[in-house]
Amino acid sequence: MISVYNNDFTKLDVLLNGGKMKCIAYVSKAPVRDHSVRMPTGLSEIISASREHNPKSQITGIISYREGQYFQILEGPHLEVDKLMAKIAADPRHEDIWVFLNVRVAQRSFSNWGVNVFDFVDQGPLFDAFVEKNSPTLNNFDDYQKKRIKPFIDIEKSDTVPDEYYQDKNLRLLAWPDLNNESNPQMIMNLCIKLTKKPYPFNFLADSGEFGTPQQVTQIVREFERSGILSVTEAEPLVEKVVSEKKPNKFYGAIKKFLGMR
Repeated sequence: MISVYNNDFTKLDVLLNGGKMKCIAYVSKAPVRDHSVRMPTGLSEIISASREHNPKSQITGIISYREGQYFQILEGPHLEVDKLMAKIAADPRHEDIWVFLNVRVAQRSFSNWGVNVFDFVDQGPLFDAFVEKNSPTLNNFDDYQKKRIKPFIDIEKSDTVPDEYYQDKNLRLLAWPDLNNESNPQMIMNLCIKLTKKPYPFNFLADSGEFGTPQQVTQIVREFERSGILSVTEAEPLVEKVVSEKKPNKFYGAIKKFLGMR
């Protein structure tokens, strides 16, 4: 997964665009080359051109290539995004373009995001938030559309986990999240420390109040699981310890009998 366009336009959007922008998201197929294989020919040139020209046009977003397809999200002023999309549509490096999202937005989803080549950005909280925000559109896709976008967005797996899902389960963290994108990194860090030591019952974490309300704890662990860093297992049943009765000591029994104590 590849992402580019690391620029913070949040304040600039308010000044120049009044917060009124648009977002376009599309997938396209790379042209078939030798041996009927789709290869991302010119991908490095696409990234270089994006890094050079998109900041001037106030355009941010991400681009990715998987399984013979490009996936791109563009955000910025209406006119600039439309102009860039027209260039992409005429670019011979793209075939069978499907624009699955073309909406007005008041705020960017990827305003200041620096991710290097080969980072799994689709496991990050910003990408999850983008998918969740646009879930009404994504959930209306037919089977063919879901299959086509699946390398980047698995709609079947992006459904919201019910709040009661974690009840009576043990949780353990397999890796740490990116704390730079968390609104309360200290609390998240404390929870990460606890969950990396050993499995903890969700009920204990939710009822302790140490990590916010039960709803907040659910949201945090849900993001952990979406990022693929959380192990969820069934809680082991409590086994009551049976205290065996001590057998009377024969020596003390004999003494008691001798002294007439019994």
